[in-house]
Amino acid sequence: MPLSIGLEIEGVALKPVNSALEFPPESEKQLFIIVESLRRAGLSSRVYLPSSTRGAGPDYSIWNVTMDVTVSELTSGSEFENSKFLRRFGFEIVTPIFRDIQDDAWMAQLHAGLDAVGKAVCWKANRSTGLHVHVGREGDTTKYSLVEVQKIAMFYCRFEAAIDEFHPAHRSEENEYIMSNRQNPVLKDLSISQVYDRIGASSSIEDVCKLVNHCPGETNYDGYHDSRFFKVNFTSLQKHDTIEFRQHEGTVDGKQMIKWIKFITKFVNFAISAPMTTITSPGESFEHLRQLIVPPNN
Repeated sequence: MPLSIGLEIEGVALKPVNSALEFPPESEKQLFIIVESLRRAGLSSRVYLPSSTRGAGPDYSIWNVTMDVTVSELTSGSEFENSKFLRRFGFEIVTPIFRDIQDDAWMAQLHAGLDAVGKAVCWKANRSTGLHVHVGREGDTTKYSLVEVQKIAMFYCRFEAAIDEFHPAHRSEENEYIMSNRQNPVLKDLSISQVYDRIGASSSIEDVCKLVNHCPGETNYDGYHDSRFFKVNFTSLQKHDTIEFRQHEGTVDGKQMIKWIKFITKFVNFAISAPMTTITSPGESFEHLRQLIVPPNN
């Protein structure tokens, strides 16, 4: 099934590559150092500074470099005052939408973008950074159907614990930015069969979001509120027509990113294409998942 992907890559800039000088104090100038390097590599890019209102978002046809307030500048072996003095800064790369992902061209473009970042700044990931993968249907007007969303949600709830085994503890246990879909207050006390029944009874995609991204007290599941802070963010369907996989730890390694992306897209395609009896068949372990889909570490 043709899919498209878009990435949000979080990192910490430690120092400029080609200068003994420290970073400028202004955020926009800091981010522009990376933008210039992307442009020199032939990749259209811009600095994107989010506003407090829901205005124009990033241009998803180009590379965007932006701030991320959830990223801490502290890295292993550094102290807060030292990081502050050196003007290290957290940032996020928002890639263009990659289409035709059955071909390899998107991987070459991803590597080119990461190489360009590395030519501008020495950068690394830390415990506060993540890799977010948005998975959409191929084409600007193609959207997931309700049944497809239900099947993906069921399949993920079935195997969330198994997928946790791919990740370090800080990306699989209690984390306010990547909460558990299966263990949210509405679903945690239900058997997996009851979870399937609840999801299957949903009459709209918004209803699915309210179940698997449930936040107590939340009334609007439009992709802009706390209900997006789950391992899998289904509320992104309301905002971008994508499902956002948020769990992967931060990384600067393109090969590691690609391995995870291939697993995620295989997972989504399997959920869309498999019959409902397979989606809801018994077995929630890593071994059951392995039998259906080759995990990213294999």
